[in-house]
Amino acid sequence: MAFLGGNMRKTFVLCLLIAPFFLLSDDEDFSYTYLGFSYNEGDSKGVILEGAMKLPLNLYLSGSLERSDYQIEGAEFEKNSESVRVGLHFSIADIFKQISYKEVDIEVARFLDFYLELGPKKWELVDSMNINKSGTDFNFVGGVRLGDSQAWEANFFFDKSKQAEIYRDPVTNKAQYGIGEDTEDIFGFKAIRNYNKRIALVLEASDKSTSGSSYSLGFRYKL
Repeated sequence: MAFLGGNMRKTFVLCLLIAPFFLLSDDEDFSYTYLGFSYNEGDSKGVILEGAMKLPLNLYLSGSLERSDYQIEGAEFEKNSESVRVGLHFSIADIFKQISYKEVDIEVARFLDFYLELGPKKWELVDSMNINKSGTDFNFVGGVRLGDSQAWEANFFFDKSKQAEIYRDPVTNKAQYGIGEDTEDIFGFKAIRNYNKRIALVLEASDKSTSGSSYSLGFRYKL
């Protein structure tokens, strides 16, 4: 029963977060062509440059460049990464252009966009001894955008990629590289305040399976 109660509380909190964005929603397309910059703090600290470019047929290109310091297994690592992905987005309005019920037509507003992205991600970890590990793997990102693309917008997302395995040596009690790779899962939430058709402020909170929680403040210029 305690488990059920915990899940119900989490669901209630999620509904409270989502509700204002539905209430403020409008029938406007979300922007998939922009340039962005953000600074993150928490268990990872650094900067991220990102961008996207809209393509035909609900497709778009997405990419990011990250330079951050991560706390992993109690040790500090510098992380550098570059990624390029092809994305597909679709909304309820795309699937159901009109709902007809008993000869009454109801227009479906574009207040909810789902998106999926897949592409290569090059990563590098550098420890305090300047020893690095690097690789290139597939990066998957998925999520949902909701709200008003001309005012407040919410973005719930999941990011899955790989990086070097790091473990704590039981003998030396120091963090060091393993022989394989770890999966990094990131669950996050972005609150985006669109001030006009060009300028937006981005607030982000995320939880990373390898390094912990972080938050960021960013700026976005829509092209």
